[in-house]
Amino acid sequence: MRISVVIATHNRAALLGATLEALCRQQYESGDEVIVVDNRSTDATPDVIERAARDFSVPFKHLHESEPGKSPALNAGIAAASGEVLALTDDDVVVAPDWIPAIRRIFEDPSIALVGGRVDPRWERPAPRWLRVERQDGYSPLASPLALLHYGEAQELGARTAVGANLAVRRDVLDAVGGFATHLGRRSGTLLCGEDHEFCQRAASAGFRCEYRPEIRVRHWVPAERTRAGYYLRWFFWSGITNAVLERTAGQPSAGWIVPPYLVRRLLTAPVAALGRTIAGRPADAAAAVMDAAFVLGSISQRVSDGWRRR
Repeated sequence: MRISVVIATHNRAALLGATLEALCRQQYESGDEVIVVDNRSTDATPDVIERAARDFSVPFKHLHESEPGKSPALNAGIAAASGEVLALTDDDVVVAPDWIPAIRRIFEDPSIALVGGRVDPRWERPAPRWLRVERQDGYSPLASPLALLHYGEAQELGARTAVGANLAVRRDVLDAVGGFATHLGRRSGTLLCGEDHEFCQRAASAGFRCEYRPEIRVRHWVPAERTRAGYYLRWFFWSGITNAVLERTAGQPSAGWIVPPYLVRRLLTAPVAALGRTIAGRPADAAAAVMDAAFVLGSISQRVSDGWRRR
């Protein structure tokens, strides 16, 4: 089984070195390869890539993608890959020492088509009191803006998603359902996301077996600015926009309503819930209610915008 590691990178020279160093120490086999796609970086990223390439024991490809956005860069790397399994991670991630061997073991089962793994934090500074990521059965929804993932025990993904920081998929699945949607994913000036979710749902809808496997582990860098309330509010607002775009893409009409009544109810009850939880001394639960309100506002704004365009 040949594995192709694919990474898209943009202006992460300060973090990319640690990512490539961890990948360099993996246990590879004949036919494996590593592909790094530089998505219009203007910092020292090319130098970091070229220095790291000298130390790899397997073929190393350094590609360039001029179309901005993670999805176009990933798709370019996928197109150049020759492996039967593609292992995806990010340029601010440090993979576990057994990352490649663990992926190889899982895909020895021919029924498995796509696997998402656990993503733990590498905190730049301790999380604030209101930001409670861990809970008994895995990570809370407040982990999502940090691209952290922990669903507990191994399980079918179902309606859940893996994240691109730690995702592996068979080449024939990509050939069957296509690559990552280029109208989704982070772009300059936005926090639009959803490309990972949309891809996983396409694979699952096509009948492929998609799983969460916690033994595939990575650690994701969490900069201090992403633990601030302002960032969280923006992220959940844009997550609401993403959700509305995904529903529109999937052709899920809301029974003729531009703004469904359930969204209005959520928006009205969220502030009351946040206040009650604050009084009760539950800051993390209060924060979750506030973020839900931001999500609903984003969803409503996108639905209203779509409604005006349809007129």
